[in-house]
Amino acid sequence: MSGKADPRPAGEGTTSRARLDRGRGALGPALELVHTGRAPTRAVLTAELGVTRATAGAVAAELEALGLIRVDARPGAAAGSQGRPSHRLDVDEDGPVVLAAQVHADGFRAALVGLGGRIVATTPSCEAVDADPAKVLGAAVDAGADLLRRTGRHCVGAGLAVPSAVTAPDGLALNPLHLAWPVGAPVREIFAERVRAAGVDGPAFAVNDVNAAALAEHRHGAGRGARDLLCVATGHRGVGGALVLDGRLHTGSSGLALEVGHLTVNPEGRPCHCGSRGCLDVEADPLALLTTAGREPGPRAPCSSRPTN
Repeated sequence: MSGKADPRPAGEGTTSRARLDRGRGALGPALELVHTGRAPTRAVLTAELGVTRATAGAVAAELEALGLIRVDARPGAAAGSQGRPSHRLDVDEDGPVVLAAQVHADGFRAALVGLGGRIVATTPSCEAVDADPAKVLGAAVDAGADLLRRTGRHCVGAGLAVPSAVTAPDGLALNPLHLAWPVGAPVREIFAERVRAAGVDGPAFAVNDVNAAALAEHRHGAGRGARDLLCVATGHRGVGGALVLDGRLHTGSSGLALEVGHLTVNPEGRPCHCGSRGCLDVEADPLALLTTAGREPGPRAPCSSRPTN
């Protein structure tokens, strides 16, 4: 038998492969730890995964080879810290992105989002929403696909946020009350079809906009490090709520939990789009506050297709 000899000591290559094989199931959890900032060093990654230092090192090296994270070549320690210095870990800023689209009552926009929740590029908001969800979602995906062409980034999936309760797993918009869309519009299916037609690889999801906001805050924002998080949000129209319990989004059995916007807070208040009266959705949203202050809503901005990096 002939061939080039392996310069490593006997058994070393086998040992490295064995370590990686043992840690291969930890690749996903490890990437999530770095993505959410909970494993800033290899030492922390080792502790969080509950594996040996060697296995954690093999996992980190594999994620780096895949272009997902960066491992600082020289271990360092924070000022005033004790113990052995550890290699710092961070997401790769040139790594893959997802196409994110948001639709609200006053418009829609698209963006590319990388690991760590970093926004790579966005399109300005288009202040017009057609009554046909297919037209709106098609335009949003087209805008996102244009960003991909301009930036040359690799896209691994797509997500859509809409101002409506979205059933799981069917992805139907049950109450798009602030849009002129039909009740039960199959937004996930429409979005996924447009994403595939645009040549974007990976899965496509559709969720309630406040659910998406709650997850973002829990992983990267005000709720980072917290076990539980209650999010009550208002932006363009209406009021929505979401709940993260023990690190997971609480959606109920069909994805419809925590519709706080339709809690009655004033039985003799304003008529609500849902058919009730005095819901939080119409008593405390931006339009209600402007009306109470005697102010008129500002003018809408025109659509623009030029992206912002």
